[in-house]
Amino acid sequence: MRRSRVAVHAAVVLALVSGAGGDGLRQVLDNAVRQGSPGALAQSRDDGVVRNLSSGVADVVAHRPPSADMRFRIASITKTFVATAILRLVAEGRLRLDTPLAEVLPGVVRNAGAITMRMLLAHTSGLYDYTEDPQVERLAEKDPAHCFTPREFADAAGRHPPAFRPGASWKYSNTNYSLLALVMEKITGRPYAQVITESVLRPLGLKDTYFPGCSPWVRGPHLHGYVKPDPARPDLKDVTVFNPTTSAGDGDMISTVGDLNRFVSALLAGRLLPRGLLDTMLTPTPGSFPQSDTFRYGLGTVIATTPCGVTVYGGAGTMDGSLTWVAGTRGGRHTMALALNGSWVDQTAVTTRAITAEFCPR
Repeated sequence: MRRSRVAVHAAVVLALVSGAGGDGLRQVLDNAVRQGSPGALAQSRDDGVVRNLSSGVADVVAHRPPSADMRFRIASITKTFVATAILRLVAEGRLRLDTPLAEVLPGVVRNAGAITMRMLLAHTSGLYDYTEDPQVERLAEKDPAHCFTPREFADAAGRHPPAFRPGASWKYSNTNYSLLALVMEKITGRPYAQVITESVLRPLGLKDTYFPGCSPWVRGPHLHGYVKPDPARPDLKDVTVFNPTTSAGDGDMISTVGDLNRFVSALLAGRLLPRGLLDTMLTPTPGSFPQSDTFRYGLGTVIATTPCGVTVYGGAGTMDGSLTWVAGTRGGRHTMALALNGSWVDQTAVTTRAITAEFCPR
């Protein structure tokens, strides 16, 4: 039965104030804090009803509780925004999924002639992951303020042999999205951050989502991020302030749970991409996440199947001090975003429990 607009409005107000209806998800957040995360924050949206839930603290010094207006580093959920912007260029006819990388960026990496846009989006290029390059790590330690560029990461990958020939297998590599950022810049003549801001963030009104550039700070109210230098000790290190360009083009964005929900809802509702391209984006890549029965990878999207058979689509992020997730059902009517500010908790277990609690019928 369809509820009246007054009843829906009342339900939204109640949910915003009390977190009504989120008992299962609240337990997941509480468990994450018991496992050691200083804080946990989630927001779910189901047919207009919004629930904001939190546990623990956003800051271990001030002991402020997490709240839905707080920003945090979204890490690799950035890739879902990058993929969306690239696919919008495909929709505009300015790029093709089977366009060879060499056609846009000749000589940028070895095998560029055999690597397509689809392979970069799906992590089937075989390219070395620049995050494992010792020279990148040494430079980041020697000069913490160095402003890295996606081109530097492409060059780092070029110093190493590929893991496999293009298209032959699947391996998650951040380099793929560094190259997609460069492709975006080459095609449009504008910085990748500007392209995504103008084509995705502004049209959706995502005012709390932004690229920090070389600034190490998070603007406005935010979750502090923590790491645990010694697993055997309770000491925590605050890593909130750090150089975001160490993930330039593939993990450098900052957002909120509300903005992430609005983004993934619009994406899954078909407001950002034509139906055919959206279907392609949300199609699982064979062999992706081979150690998991729950998760698969599409084109810039993480696809998860719950124990009750409901499939959700979105993105996941991992970096020092931040574990993040956002996903929703096809059509975008039911979405959920969460963030933990302690990065030593078992993210796979927390995410699996969270999507089960949120998307499986009670």
